[in-house]
Amino acid sequence: MSFEVPNLTLLKHFIMVAEDKGISKAAKRLRISQPALSKNIKRLEEMLGTRLFERHSGGADLTQTGQAFFNRAQIIGLEYEHAVQEIRNLLSEQDATIRVAAGPIWSSTILPAAASRFHKRFPRHRLSVQTGSVDQLIEDLRLGRVDIFAGAVIAKSRLPGFTSRRVAKAQLGIMCAEHHPLARIEGPVDPKELVSYPFVSFNLNRDVLKTLSDWLKERGAPPPRYLLETSSIYTCAELARSGDYLFYESTMVASSPIGHGLKVLKTDKEIFQYDLGFVFRQGMDRLPPHSGLMKAMVEVFENRGLRNLPSAAE
Repeated sequence: MSFEVPNLTLLKHFIMVAEDKGISKAAKRLRISQPALSKNIKRLEEMLGTRLFERHSGGADLTQTGQAFFNRAQIIGLEYEHAVQEIRNLLSEQDATIRVAAGPIWSSTILPAAASRFHKRFPRHRLSVQTGSVDQLIEDLRLGRVDIFAGAVIAKSRLPGFTSRRVAKAQLGIMCAEHHPLARIEGPVDPKELVSYPFVSFNLNRDVLKTLSDWLKERGAPPPRYLLETSSIYTCAELARSGDYLFYESTMVASSPIGHGLKVLKTDKEIFQYDLGFVFRQGMDRLPPHSGLMKAMVEVFENRGLRNLPSAAE
């Protein structure tokens, strides 16, 4: 079976109706009449051979096929916008905004220094930095809300149609306040001593938290007790800094402004190592401003000796 391909206008109208759950509100946003919008939705349904909405007195809800089409239509619309923006960036000298998604460590440590280098080369371009959890930032990248992701390049960040570039190796480690009882231990800390203290966690990714549980299990120790899980790395750092809490996160925290007053505890073997780097849409590195920003961040890593981060293991 072959389908007539909908044009971008029909896609835009469909997305608006789906987002607004009705013709009336969507027509106002689009500044067209309700009959004209209804006609376009009906035309799209005829082209696809299926009903996209269940109409009712309160508006319109997506059908199962409508929801499937909506998920893809959003991406198609964003891809078109990106294509237009890339052409504008390549063919004109107009100002452009590069949208970067980065974790709090990158945004507080690497990006400020990289931004200064970048703006010396591209003074007319702006940077927009968004921070949050890796899961959310990768989803924003997939949906086209950001241009470059800078952070942990793990399995779920390797997306079809995107390129990943490794910058450095990093590791997860256990940190505590400099006045914590465990901070006085010179050699590797006994895992059973570690679990006698409560933990706080910034990373809500269960796969990441499991790496510590597995490491402890291999050494005959029970899993850690997480008394606080939060999306704020600053909350975790402050609790670890001011009390008896232990903090399991990237060891980069201890050398960043966020981790002032924290110490990485030594272990008999590193707990978990991972890649740091960038993820971006294929071909984006051909755009001078985007490749220039990534180059500036790499230079910061090199100048600070972060390309191969030191291990907490002995």
